[in-house]
Amino acid sequence: MQLLIRPLTLADTDLLFHFEQQNRAYFETYIESRGEAFYRLSSVYDHICELLALHQKGQHVPMLITDAEGQLLGRVNISQIDTVSASGSLGYRIAEQHTGKGVASRAVKYALEIAREYGLVTLNAMVSTTNMASQTVLERNGFNLCGKKFNVAHVAGKAMTVFVIATHYLAFEL
Repeated sequence: MQLLIRPLTLADTDLLFHFEQQNRAYFETYIESRGEAFYRLSSVYDHICELLALHQKGQHVPMLITDAEGQLLGRVNISQIDTVSASGSLGYRIAEQHTGKGVASRAVKYALEIAREYGLVTLNAMVSTTNMASQTVLERNGFNLCGKKFNVAHVAGKAMTVFVIATHYLAFEL
């Protein structure tokens, strides 16, 4: 399957709105709910505006993952970019029907290249201790377990424990 990873734009509001609605129940089995108010078209528009404003400040890189026909398969983001420490955080979400097909692994690999282009040396990610598929994606892309955080969020009414995973890499190869 051909993947296209491209920047998020305001023109993606409808596409992202439907993606988030269609996958809400699946996402909420692994991550904290965004709340009912998020699942309105105007809220998704506002969300995109916030991400684009952070992007303009050099603090966030929001991207969409599509197939060759433009179907939205997922999202991948580099957030909390800190130029002083040359670090950031990685996040991604893949539509339920596209999990297990290598989409996340390829998107994370691409995001690592983007992080290098931004001059980042460290990229952190958090993953639920129960999300084995996401742990595997991160580990296959060179992320290493650093520790755990307890009661980080509430998913389906239960306190969630997450692994804090970080990768360190050179911004350039010698």
